[in-house]
Amino acid sequence: SSSAPQLLIWCKMLRASVMACLAASAAAFLAPQPLSLRAGSLRPKTAVSAVQMQDGMGSEGMSRKQFFSFTAASGAALLLASPAAAPAEVVCKAQVGGGTKCKSKEVEFTKAFDTAGATTKVTGDPNKMGTFFSQIDAGFKTLQELSDSWEDYIAAGDGDVIRRRLGTVGNKSPLHNIRKAFEGAVKVASKAPDTDPDQLDELDECFNSILQGIAEIDYNLYSTAFVGTDETAGKLRVDGKKALDKTLTLYTKFEKLIQPLL
Repeated sequence: SSSAPQLLIWCKMLRASVMACLAASAAAFLAPQPLSLRAGSLRPKTAVSAVQMQDGMGSEGMSRKQFFSFTAASGAALLLASPAAAPAEVVCKAQVGGGTKCKSKEVEFTKAFDTAGATTKVTGDPNKMGTFFSQIDAGFKTLQELSDSWEDYIAAGDGDVIRRRLGTVGNKSPLHNIRKAFEGAVKVASKAPDTDPDQLDELDECFNSILQGIAEIDYNLYSTAFVGTDETAGKLRVDGKKALDKTLTLYTKFEKLIQPLL
């Protein structure tokens, strides 16, 4: 299950925490000199209890009671700390022959259209918004994931890993041929009795701006392979991220406009 990796992390952290605090406490218990615990050297939440414990210690070091109290307190503090960070969802590896491939969380969706050779046909009822919304919404989630993990993709050093998410390289992204899904959605909206001409114009302008934004991101990342300096490549990546943020804003607006028609 998806919780198994997190459970493994917690188990490893529990074992390490117990071993660490037992070792530290045993050393303090066996040492002939007093254990020096300064409030300033500890975290604020443990400083008070540590000072109180020091006050109860004689010149012979910790008593057995203090030993076990300190062990329990230390273990509890460690277990209540923030768990280790979850493994990154984006994993990029260099490919034999050149290039890089990144594996990331895929978004499940139903294609709005199937293409077989030169023939393209709609996969559902062309008069229902739901036929087109699945791919449109998956495209939005893909761009959102790209934005959230932008630095991970950039670190791969290959612009094509981002272009695959955009659907401009390969055909697995929900953004591949997304224009047809947008056009189908606008056509459904045009037949709705409550849709006025201004809304249709807004939808049309919005989805065309989204397509332009995707093309701009693609252009910037594609161009990084042909520039001569890291500074220029870095600027192109920054411009690509700006275009992505703008595109996400437009995409959010488009989805908000069509959702009442689902």
